[in-house]
Amino acid sequence: MIFRTRSLASLIACAALLAPHPARAEASAAEISAAKQAFESALAAQAEQRWAEAALKLREAIAVKDTPGLRFHLARCETELGHLLAASLEYDRALELLRRGANAPDVQKLLAPARSELLQRLPRLTLELPADVQAPLIAIDNQRYPASELALGVPLDPGHHELRVQAAGRRAFERALSLKEGDRIVLAVVLPVAAPLGGPSDTTQVVEPPALASSSAAEPPSERGSSPAKLYLMIGESVLTAAGLGLGIGYAVARGSASERIDTAQARIDGAAAGNAAACAAPDGELAGACSDLSAAIEDHDRAVILSQVGFVTAGVGAVALLTTWLVYPSPPAKAAGVIVRPVAGLGRFGLIGRF
Repeated sequence: MIFRTRSLASLIACAALLAPHPARAEASAAEISAAKQAFESALAAQAEQRWAEAALKLREAIAVKDTPGLRFHLARCETELGHLLAASLEYDRALELLRRGANAPDVQKLLAPARSELLQRLPRLTLELPADVQAPLIAIDNQRYPASELALGVPLDPGHHELRVQAAGRRAFERALSLKEGDRIVLAVVLPVAAPLGGPSDTTQVVEPPALASSSAAEPPSERGSSPAKLYLMIGESVLTAAGLGLGIGYAVARGSASERIDTAQARIDGAAAGNAAACAAPDGELAGACSDLSAAIEDHDRAVILSQVGFVTAGVGAVALLTTWLVYPSPPAKAAGVIVRPVAGLGRFGLIGRF
């Protein structure tokens, strides 16, 4: 909604600043004066289309006295900056203040059509998830979203977005999206079943080497190859077990560290915006850093959980294989006791060779 005259805008906000607000303690005269000056500076910045500066001044005024008029003006600035989602939240806050009894008839008359127009411009993304997938993890631009919310459609700002969907036992689904104003995107998510770790390959073939010509004096093949092959196989299985165990323990420690970071970031967010469930939708200042830390910590925690499970499963598979090889793999037969004697004839020599 674009204001035609500065006088109308000034009337809306000044009336709102002077109106009583039931949810806050009364501001002092000096604070009210500072809020009016901040609003006048915001109007001057708006007239010159310096929207970011105007938004900053409006937030200074809101910190003194939160009113529907100031929220209405802030929504206008966010809209001009292309932050349509943040603008919709400001309209919602203005509407909530009116419902709580704030007296702003001019804002009340303009709010509904402005909010309706903005909602039509907001792009919306809806995901169709496979019915057999349980508890998928969904992130858009590294921000977590519940599956139930995306099944109904979520509003996003126009522009570029990165979507990632993952679930246990499935390959992750990733997609880059470019949304325009008014888009209504319905996206079918495909999550193929992941191949089991360490599974046999369909194309693997074992080729037996050709048997060498034997003689009456040659030793049985089992005496030559069984023991070294078993040893090498057990060494490989031991290495696999140790590597899996190390991976599992390492990422289990990382998971605990990420959990502590999540708690720390959430405490900062609660301290900066207590009770505001949508505080990270349009963060600023210290809140922006806390929201970014929270998103990164959640991503690290989820990755550590998956890799820790992979490590422990790998260690278990290696341990079972090692025990099976030890018990089942054939050992070379014991050599028969006795004396073997065979004649030897050659250039310059003649005699017998014996073996006990």
